[in-house]
Amino acid sequence: MLNLIIHLPGKFALIGCLLLAHLPALADSSPVRIGILAYRPKPQTLAQWQPLAEVLHQAIPERNFSVEALSYAELEAGVADQKLDFVLTNPGHYVQISYRYGLSAPLATLVNRENGRSQAVFGGVIFCLAARNDLDTLSNIKGKTVAITGRESLGGYKMQAYELAQAGIDLNEDAKLIETGMPHDFVVEAVLSGRADIGLVRTGVLESLASTGKLDLKRIKILNDQKSPSFQFLSTRQYPEWSFVAMPAIDRELAKRVAGTLLLMEADRIPGIEGFTIPVDYHPVEYLLQSLRAKPFDTTPQFTLHDIWQRYSIPILTLGFSVFLILLLSLRLLALNRYLAAKRRKMREQNIRLQDSEYRWKFALEGADEGVWDWDIVSGEVFFSPRWKSMIGYQADEFENTFDAWRDSLHPDDRERVLTKLNDYLAGRNPLYWVEFRMRCKDGGYKWILAKGMVVAKTPTGKPQRMLGTHVDISEHKQIQEDLQQSHDALLRSNIDLEQFAYSVSHDMRQPLRMVAGHLQFLARSLQDSLDDDQTQNLTYALEGAKRMDAMIISLLEYSRVGRKTQQKDWIASSECRDEALKFIQPLAAQYQAYIDCRGEWPMLCASRDELSRLLQNLLVNALHYHQAGQAPQIEVLSQIDDDLWRLSVRDNGIGIDPKQFDRLFQFFSRLQARNRFEGTGMGLALCRRIVEHHGGKIWVDSAGEGQGSCFTFEIPLVQPPATDPSST
Repeated sequence: MLNLIIHLPGKFALIGCLLLAHLPALADSSPVRIGILAYRPKPQTLAQWQPLAEVLHQAIPERNFSVEALSYAELEAGVADQKLDFVLTNPGHYVQISYRYGLSAPLATLVNRENGRSQAVFGGVIFCLAARNDLDTLSNIKGKTVAITGRESLGGYKMQAYELAQAGIDLNEDAKLIETGMPHDFVVEAVLSGRADIGLVRTGVLESLASTGKLDLKRIKILNDQKSPSFQFLSTRQYPEWSFVAMPAIDRELAKRVAGTLLLMEADRIPGIEGFTIPVDYHPVEYLLQSLRAKPFDTTPQFTLHDIWQRYSIPILTLGFSVFLILLLSLRLLALNRYLAAKRRKMREQNIRLQDSEYRWKFALEGADEGVWDWDIVSGEVFFSPRWKSMIGYQADEFENTFDAWRDSLHPDDRERVLTKLNDYLAGRNPLYWVEFRMRCKDGGYKWILAKGMVVAKTPTGKPQRMLGTHVDISEHKQIQEDLQQSHDALLRSNIDLEQFAYSVSHDMRQPLRMVAGHLQFLARSLQDSLDDDQTQNLTYALEGAKRMDAMIISLLEYSRVGRKTQQKDWIASSECRDEALKFIQPLAAQYQAYIDCRGEWPMLCASRDELSRLLQNLLVNALHYHQAGQAPQIEVLSQIDDDLWRLSVRDNGIGIDPKQFDRLFQFFSRLQARNRFEGTGMGLALCRRIVEHHGGKIWVDSAGEGQGSCFTFEIPLVQPPATDPSST
């Protein structure tokens, strides 16, 4: 069975939720409890939200729903004791209990109806009596009494506290706070009665009191008014509306159906509520709480050296580098003064040592049978040591000591190459001067010379002035090298002839062998009633031997065809060879009920298509053939690209291989198992090695031992070298 997991965008996920809403939920007689934060009086909150239970029961008739209006403490206790199934609370409180109890993302975000407009955001209000002429700006709040429902309220405290903090006012330090408790109506009463100078409530409270006749809006004024077309009174930035959250233990199917019902709920089913929408981004609320160090971000962070480094790495590096640079320059200045004072003395001593060193060096090289030359590049004069001259048949007082004399003695075919290398070295294009050439001897013949040299002095402008070097006679070495090359060429021709002979003989031997096998089969049919058991067995042995010999000849033919009678190398897709091999072994894989898993990257490479297909076939057939009795083969084919190599591994759960037998695996007609247990000629892996080596690669095997399965791996370069003679592989 094929299992599919599909991740859908938000609006498609919504459709999925709606579809799931029509699936039957698990029957459960216990009521579903919905806790709602009561920022208004509890009776008023219950009256407003009771229709929500009816809406959910109509959509999910098999479950009963109850709505409970709770304070902050009661709501948190219900979540902690797992007595609530769903929670509707302000976003600040949601972030707090989410961090504390590990709640998931909200199912939906509340959409209010304010002044005939739909709103999925709300804010906080900072107000005072309209008659207070001393309160016009946020800065006037310092030293005043401020009424709040509690420090946990987002719309009734934290939004305003963040706004005041941006203006440089800390409510806890710069004002006297009176906590009235919920609902927000108590804050309004405290301001109207004169117990507080300033009141903080969430948007909508003042309008609601005005609509019921409990407040004359002309008696109050708003501080830091940020009125928008959507709100009549707004003192702070806008933040996402309340979140409807499922508790962790709730049944997933029930949560999906509740979410679908909320998102499809018609407007005005709940007084003053437009409905619900998909969850909005609550990160602005998290940022606000972090800035205020409010719960759950009220703990002091532990700063480490790593934190300091991450925050101030660039200034630290800059300062450290500046100090280091000043110290370095100071040390450099001190060292330079000492260096200048000793420079002339050291130069004099160095010249003396250099002359002595050169003398010792020349003497040592002469003793080591190497000729020495010392070239003054500016004048063109060259010192040639006695050994240098005797190397080409001259006496110490013979051979002109000039660069031109040396140049004219070079073999005409080598002269341009040698001078080019010398000029490149002097120009700095080559780091070394190391060259082989033929040099004319006094008797007119030529010797092979290895010349090495280096510049030991330069002019004030930086041009080479003097160069020292050696000559070594390598004529004997060159002769040995030439003899080896001739032997190699002769062996190469012999291998080509031998391979052609093996191919021809193998091909021609099949005809008489087929005749022998055919006549043996004819005799077996015609004499089957007249032969006794021993005669029948001997005839069977002879026929089987002929068949095995024919199979061995076929294997030998295939081996000799690699690189000779197969397709030329070309750029091919390895995946096509893989598919061709899998198609070839499909009947055998079906017979053994095998499972083959092919994974990894399958590159383009320069290879012989039929050879690569045969390589994959042989490795797969080998894995299928040598499986354990009563166990279906499990084969894993892994293709990898490692830099400029293609590595392919075929791992199986078969009979395994004794590590002591690894060296025999890839030899001609090598068999590790008895013929009565597993058939075969023993040439399959030898052919694999031949194909891999023809492609410039290598092949090996790994196994933990008999019964532990095995893994055959080969590597082939992705970029092949230029084509060479097939026999060279």
